[in-house]
Amino acid sequence: MKRARLVLLGLAAAALVAVASVERAVPPSPRSDLQSVPRSTPQAAPQSLDYGKAFLRQPLPGADDPFGQRSWVPPPPRAPAGPPPKPAAPPLPFAFSGVMEDSDGKTLFVRRGDSVLIGRAHELLEPNYRVEEIGTDRAVLVYLPLEERQVLPYPK
Repeated sequence: MKRARLVLLGLAAAALVAVASVERAVPPSPRSDLQSVPRSTPQAAPQSLDYGKAFLRQPLPGADDPFGQRSWVPPPPRAPAGPPPKPAAPPLPFAFSGVMEDSDGKTLFVRRGDSVLIGRAHELLEPNYRVEEIGTDRAVLVYLPLEERQVLPYPK
């Protein structure tokens, strides 16, 4: 028992000596960046700060009368803002590539990203788009989920 106390006491003393030697070995480094900055004159402190105003609460309406009339009726519902806007088709994801006319009719070539899609009148370009009409200066495509017609103009 005495031996354990002596060992613990010795370890504690060794730890104190180690901490003291580390603190003496590392001198505080002067901060050269602070020494190069010119010191300004201290600004005058404000004359008086009123902290009481910061902790004042504004009274709630009716809070001063604990026995005043209270209503548990929920507020009236808000008036509806009107009908929701009609859904619209997204902008056409296609870019015009060309039109070819042969004995079977006109064929439309459009590109979407890296792929080129080919379609004739009343054929599907993609699951959501159908070629409605191929004109001389524009093509009409139908966005099928909303049955909305969209015009793809040809560049001039």
